[in-house]
Amino acid sequence: MGLGNEIREAKVEDAAEIYGLARELADAVGDAPPAEEAVRKRLEELLEEPRARVIVAENEAGIVGAVSLWIKPDLAHGDAVVEVPMLVVAEDHRREGVGKLLMDEVRKVAAENDAGLIELVATSANVAAREFYRSLGFVEADVVSLEFVGSPEDPPEPDE
Repeated sequence: MGLGNEIREAKVEDAAEIYGLARELADAVGDAPPAEEAVRKRLEELLEEPRARVIVAENEAGIVGAVSLWIKPDLAHGDAVVEVPMLVVAEDHRREGVGKLLMDEVRKVAAENDAGLIELVATSANVAAREFYRSLGFVEADVVSLEFVGSPEDPPEPDE
């Protein structure tokens, strides 16, 4: 189980396989699928960004998992926060230790950058993801997530 999985930094040539994983993730959480060209463009940007990493898990089947992360300076605490916007494991390779391998790599990056916190988001409905993260020692924070939806140029009228 999970044998033969190799962890490495992503390359531009991985874009098509990462796109396939991003589609699976969108399906799993009920989002609209991204456009392949948009995923390729974001990957290229992230690979050029010194504070970002994209890491893949690969075996004889190809790329079976990916994680993206940001290393963010935290002015309030004087350290850094590692944010994980995306973690995905191919459906036919789940429960084989791929996600744990990827998150172990995230923890290494956090340690190397003196991060006091690793931060990620899972929807309330995504019970499998929440159980997975709890199994790795994550705790659910008592926070409310607020999102600005719409055009920044044309914000909604405030409630009177």
